[in-house]
Amino acid sequence: MAHIGESWLTFDSLTQHVVKTINPKRILDIGAGGGKYGALLKNVVPECELTALECDEVAFPQLREVGYHQILPIAADKLYERSGDLYDVVILGDVIEHMLHSQGRDLLEFLNYRSRYLIISTPECMPMSRPIFFEGHNSLWRPDSFGWHDYWAHQQCGVMHFYLLRGHDNWAGPGLAEVVSAVNGAGIFNDHSSDKKQAVNLTIHDTRYKEPADEHNVVLYRPF
Repeated sequence: MAHIGESWLTFDSLTQHVVKTINPKRILDIGAGGGKYGALLKNVVPECELTALECDEVAFPQLREVGYHQILPIAADKLYERSGDLYDVVILGDVIEHMLHSQGRDLLEFLNYRSRYLIISTPECMPMSRPIFFEGHNSLWRPDSFGWHDYWAHQQCGVMHFYLLRGHDNWAGPGLAEVVSAVNGAGIFNDHSSDKKQAVNLTIHDTRYKEPADEHNVVLYRPF
């Protein structure tokens, strides 16, 4: 598939397999740009409603062309005014590093209560300064940035990080362990560079709260 926009190709196959396993009905793509994820996923989950969040009106015709059903012409912080909107999957592909870290963290916590899964792809050690603040890179998202979350998976490939967070909304459908097992066993690879690939091997980070019910049983407050 042709490269669309500025987003890296590193985790494209992984993203397709993750989304196919989750089988969402509604996806929100934050900072959709040229529509990479719409083009990447429209045939993977053809019954899914794809929503693009994008401020640049110049991109709207291409976003419609690649398959988005709805476009939200707003900045990400305006999602707080739409707090009743729920999604099965929210994607932030090469987006969160353009935010202040505090703004990104606030947004992730908000979305964590309004989605089943969050998919985040982000680079590190990649300076990008621009005259317009949000066109540059402004924050670093290594695994220690996700210590606030209790159940997520991660893989690094070169300078790129992939995160899959299990949200609090609607615990129906495949759980995180099931999704990770499916994609790790699919025999797919991340594109490290033009001549190097890396096998997909997501690692789960699990600090979910557990409370003893009696000497034999444990209550797990986030079972999926």
